[in-house]
This record gives sequence, structure tokens and C-alpha cells, in this order.
Amino acid sequence: MKQKLHQKFFLFLYSNILFILPFFYSLSSPLALEGKPIPFKLKQDSLVFKNPPEDLNQAVEILIFDKTNFIRKGKKINSLESNNLLIKIARLYSQDMLKRNYFSHYSPEGKTVVDRIKQFKPHYNESCSENLHFISSAEELRDPFAIVDQMIEDWLNSPPHRKNLLSKEYTLLGVGCATNGKRIYCAQVFSGPNL
Repeated sequence: MKQKLHQKFFLFLYSNILFILPFFYSLSSPLALEGKPIPFKLKQDSLVFKNPPEDLNQAVEILIFDKTNFIRKGKKINSLESNNLLIKIARLYSQDMLKRNYFSHYSPEGKTVVDRIKQFKPHYNESCSENLHFISSAEELRDPFAIVDQMIEDWLNSPPHRKNLLSKEYTLLGVGCATNGKRIYCAQVFSGPNL
């Protein structure tokens, strides 16, 4: 009871501060372990003008893809190729999480990334994984660079997400995002070559 009261007071006080829900489970953060919002201020460039949600989605998708390959090249790991089917799967899943207000590697029906791929490729038998991220804002999300920097940093600081991002077994990547201006969900879907 005391904890819930504290959380409500905390959220009230910081209603103009952004909250991130990276949902990677850092052992250093008890809030992350409980799957609760971690308060922070996303440093968006004040000169970046608000764009329609579709434009923000597209910009974030491109930047996540490019930054992922930039990091991989810096570690002398093969670049990933963009794949239209994986992009479609990532976008549809991000849109579903936004629409139905959930955040998980499992859909409410219990479907995983493998199930989502097999929906389009029934005989899919390749290694795959996904990274998910969600940022919520009390103000309008507008700066794709700030959003992507935060997401990539969080993924790199989480051992399982870092492993996906830097895995040598993956050759294909699809990035998909969905936003309503206040919340943005992004998914990276990784696969081996035989898609």
C-alpha cells in the first residue's frame, strides 16, 4: 500500500518528465526487476519540430537499423541486411502492442516471434530473436535521434539484448515501430539467412 501511494505521488510530481519502460531486467535496478517505469528525462533536441507519427516511425526505424550496423562494424561483425518480411513482422507487432497497450515478447494470445514469422513462412526453421523497447512521454516525442540513442544504449546495457544485437549467427534484420506521439514501441527482429 505504502509503495503504491509513493508511486502515485512520484508520478504526480514528475508528470512532465518522460518515463521509459525498457523492460530489460538489469540486476542493478529493483524497479526494472519489477517491470515498473524508470523515470528519466529524454534529452530531445528543442530544434526538432514535431512530425506526423508515420514520419517519426520511419525515421526511428532507419536510424535503429543504421546504428545497429554501425555498432556491429565497429566490433568487426558482419552487417545485417534489411528484410521486408521481418520489417512487416516488427511493424505489425509494434502496432499491436501500441493498440492493445501491452509490452511483452509474448502477445496476449501467447504467440512468440517464431510464431509471428511462421504466420507468413510456415516452414521457417532458422534461428531468430527480437529486441523490444517502449518509451512513453508526458510531452510529444519528436526527436528520432534521442529516441534511438536511448533505445540502443538500453539494449547494449542488457546482456540478452546486446547478445541479439551483436550475434554473428544473424544476417537479416527487420525494424518496426509504432507511435501515437506520446508512446513509441519498437521491435528488432533478427534471423539467420534462410528466411
